[in-house]
Amino acid sequence: MQSLTSDQQTNEALPCLLIPMKGGRIVLPNVTMAELIPYQAPQATSAEASWLVGAIEWRGTMIPVISYEDFCGQRSAPQGQDLRVAVVNAPNGESGSLRFFGIVTQGIPSLIKLEAAAIKENQNSNLLKGQKMAVTLETGHAVIPDLDMIEQEILAQKWQ
Repeated sequence: MQSLTSDQQTNEALPCLLIPMKGGRIVLPNVTMAELIPYQAPQATSAEASWLVGAIEWRGTMIPVISYEDFCGQRSAPQGQDLRVAVVNAPNGESGSLRFFGIVTQGIPSLIKLEAAAIKENQNSNLLKGQKMAVTLETGHAVIPDLDMIEQEILAQKWQ
């Protein structure tokens, strides 16, 4: 899987999505997102974690859905009216037991092309659980989520 930050410098631009959330924005490479779908109320699960809001059926498969802000331990902002679910390819989905999961988003993502030189780490930001890096882009601030950590935490829950 492609990474937003790599040790080797290239001049190639990586197609990414800047995804609006309740309390900010996350940025993901295009290849990590399978689909953006309209929000549907998740079905309750037996998971104990409040950040795992439930499960939805997507393409004939039940997938867990999380609130990223709650996962990170941020104070929940009121939900808006333009909710969507970003269906994300789990990092270890090909070999693991979780192939996809959903993240509740607030609005429609923007397509951006990022070059390594355009990504500047925001070192003044304290990272929360589930945040790999805080970055400053030409379009403002965003967070790169730690999808590996999210996947592992989902697998530790009894969501099915």
